[in-house]
Parts: sequence; C-alpha cells; structure tokens
Amino acid sequence: MDAPVVEAANGLRVRLLRDTHADYALLARWLSDQRVLEFYEGRDTPFDYAKVVEEFGPRAEGSDEVVACIFEVGGAPLGYVQFYAVADPAEYGLEEAKGVYGIDLFIGEPEQWGHGIGTAVVKAVTQHIFERLGAQRIVVDPHVTNGRAIRSYEKCGFRRVKLLPGHELHEGAWRDCWLMVKERA
Repeated sequence: MDAPVVEAANGLRVRLLRDTHADYALLARWLSDQRVLEFYEGRDTPFDYAKVVEEFGPRAEGSDEVVACIFEVGGAPLGYVQFYAVADPAEYGLEEAKGVYGIDLFIGEPEQWGHGIGTAVVKAVTQHIFERLGAQRIVVDPHVTNGRAIRSYEKCGFRRVKLLPGHELHEGAWRDCWLMVKERA
C-alpha cells in the first residue's frame, strides 16, 4: 500500500490518485452521478470512463501540476480532492499568487454528505499544504449557491473575501462564485 499524502483522525486517509482502472472507474461513477455534478463540473457534462482517463490520467501519472487524490474513511473511498499552486493570480482576482494554493473537492458518495467528512478533508489537506508545502494562503471558489460547501469551508477557517461574478461556466451559464481565503496562521 502506498504512503498517504495525509492521514488524519477517525480513519481519514488522503492518497494520491492512481493510474489504475479501479481509480478511474471510481471517478467515472462519481462524475456521472447527477447529485455530484450539480456543483462539480455540471449535470450537462457527465464523465464516462474515457473522459475520466483523458482528464485525470495526466494527474495520476504525475505529469500535471495538480496533485490529485482520493480520500478514504476506514478504507472506503468516498471522494476526490486536488490541490495546486495558483499560477495565475488573475484567475482568482488576486494581485499576487506567490505562496497561494487552491483546492477543489467533492464527496462522491452522496449518502455521506452532511456527516462532516468534507470539513475533515479540508482541515487535513489545508494543514498539509501549510505545513509541508509552505503555503501562505489557500483559496477556494465555491458557487454562491453551494451553501453546504461554503459552511464547510467557513468551519475550516476560510472567509469570504469577494464575489467573483460570472467566474465559472457551469451548466451552460456563467456562475458567480465566492473567493474564500484561509491565511497561514
């Protein structure tokens, strides 16, 4: 078994996405679920296996700057999280991107929503990014209508900094997002 990127309390383990049929099949199942797609990628763009390999293969192979991970609780894979150094500060309306990392995640098993898993993952991954990667700030950009994600990020110490109007094309329309920031302590 490969070493985890993050191991936290209550059986939470974050590991690198593997270049394997099993990991791609997980992502294809999660990213074809309309409930997951409502806030991640969009219900109008489900992923089949081939699309998952095309999109996530370079990340799993390590040839992409995005660090792609699967998170598990008690050995059961529950979702996906990725993090990356922000290269273009303008993407988030920032003046400076030095020391800034972004994260994105989804819980792929909707029956696990509302149980604090997303909050636990965000806390563990942000701690890793600050302590191991030396980040000064971490940003997220949830849709303004994604109250569950916004509340989870706020529980983890993120604060809403500014509205990003028309920031993301989602389900055929440009959606407003919140720029949320957590600063290094």
